[in-house]
Amino acid sequence: MSNSSSAIAQLTNIPLVGINLGSVANAGQILPGSAGTHYQWPTRATITHWVKDLGVRLIRFPFELQRAIELSSTDGLPGQGASLKQDFIDNWKVMLKAIHDDSNGEARIIPDPHHYMRLHRYETDNYGQLTGSLYPPEKAGNQSGWKVTEQVLIQDGNAVGGGSWSAVHLANFHQKLVVACDDPMVLGWGLGNEPYSFTSNACAKDYITLPNLETLYINTMNTVLQALRNSSKKPVFICGLEYASAKYWSSVSANLQSKIVDPANAIVWEAHGYADVDGSSSGAYNGDNTQISSTALRDNIVGPFLTYAKTNKMAAFIGETGIPPTDAGRTALKNLLEKAKAEKTPLTLWVAGPGTDGEKMSLEASNHATTVTMVQPYFAERIAQWGYAQA
Repeated sequence: MSNSSSAIAQLTNIPLVGINLGSVANAGQILPGSAGTHYQWPTRATITHWVKDLGVRLIRFPFELQRAIELSSTDGLPGQGASLKQDFIDNWKVMLKAIHDDSNGEARIIPDPHHYMRLHRYETDNYGQLTGSLYPPEKAGNQSGWKVTEQVLIQDGNAVGGGSWSAVHLANFHQKLVVACDDPMVLGWGLGNEPYSFTSNACAKDYITLPNLETLYINTMNTVLQALRNSSKKPVFICGLEYASAKYWSSVSANLQSKIVDPANAIVWEAHGYADVDGSSSGAYNGDNTQISSTALRDNIVGPFLTYAKTNKMAAFIGETGIPPTDAGRTALKNLLEKAKAEKTPLTLWVAGPGTDGEKMSLEASNHATTVTMVQPYFAERIAQWGYAQA
């Protein structure tokens, strides 16, 4: 079955290469976190640098979901039927205006609630009781009073003392996000980042096998889509399983296309991939990064996803890829960029934004100046029609 659509096939002049403006997704374990300490909204100078000076026109905007919605003081989960936070909406609109002004409205943005099919809940003990434990200040941005959290799945029964914040509540969140945050520059809606199974610790609060994750994810996405389509017909960006693995899409995400049903028939399938020398595609980039293969991203990591997408007539998007600051990494990235251009598949690089410059892949870091110079011409490239999507 193909989930390509006339809605996607008719999109034209899509920017080819952009960035992840990812600083609002930092330190998600601190609920909800303190702006300027645990995370930072993009500054005016950041937007001017990337959008006006360098010509970026495609922006994936990851943000921590629990920073956008009112939280329960009991367990830290979003409240039942919770409203969006006004400060999130206000900051979003300030950012949008700056991007609009610096791009003459030409930029295209993909909001990405950066969950992994998981939420952060205040820590509980083995009996399900809240511990009330606090992070030591050195683990909380040198601030006191932040409660220790644990990861739980977006599923029934995840609230303390019964109750849930699950698929229907996520659907309600997306409806509210569309109403409050839509704009002509919004290309489409991300429906969550990198769902993954976790089976190495059976006692973990977010333990789940891959088959059970697949079922949970499919059911959740279908619930979200039914609700979202009451408010927006724009494309949605749906990540594959196991960290949106591009390398293993055909083995871990092959069932998604036939089982996730979009009433608007406008799904863009999103994959991520990195050129780690150990072949893991984790993005940790441990090891000798001067030895990254020149063909790793193009042929071994992202290539399998692009081949699968072409065969199955999927609208494809490489939502995250990036490199450490080595010549070998840059060669691998350039080869991927050329393939993305040939295949008409848009791509957003990880990562930019204030407070990200300590990351190996941060395009804000001074040691990535050569990388930025290399990628800048690609920001001006456009896709006449989205590759693989057919009416």
